[in-house]
Amino acid sequence: MSWIRRHIPTRESIHSYRLLRPFAARLSNPSLWRMTHRSVPRGVALGLGIGVIIPFMHTIIAAILAIPFRANVAVAAAVTLVVNPLTMGPMYIAAYRIGSWEMHHDSDLVDPAAAQRFSSELSRFLFWAHHASGPIGLGILTIAAGAALLGYVATSLAWRWWLGSKWRQRRDARLSRGG
Repeated sequence: MSWIRRHIPTRESIHSYRLLRPFAARLSNPSLWRMTHRSVPRGVALGLGIGVIIPFMHTIIAAILAIPFRANVAVAAAVTLVVNPLTMGPMYIAAYRIGSWEMHHDSDLVDPAAAQRFSSELSRFLFWAHHASGPIGLGILTIAAGAALLGYVATSLAWRWWLGSKWRQRRDARLSRGG
């Protein structure tokens, strides 16, 4: 948690990011940085969705998109870090499998003899990428939508549970004082 706090942008550090300077006035709005029961789940959903769909510069894009969605900027930027070089490989493999299942894409549709006509490894890779791009794209969109929805619901429930425990603590403290 301390690593995340050191690396996510703050309201004051927005002006140091060249790509965020045009949005600095809007991003310095205090309401975009408050931790509320609405802005935090929006930030989690936005960060997960953008982080999965866009593999590069997703932190900056999530911070900019937090403005119209009224999401917490710091949370949206931090949650995009879930998608990193360690999680990209398994995520794209899962995206291909999910997309293939959704499209009813059978691996037999790619003719191995047709793939063997290409002599270089690069040509074979490009041939495979051409046939796999549809399932991967659909799978990435499915994973992004599912992660955003799950993140929103889980954060909302966790926020409600945390708030309920705070109210119970206050009630118990008041009852123990005799009031």
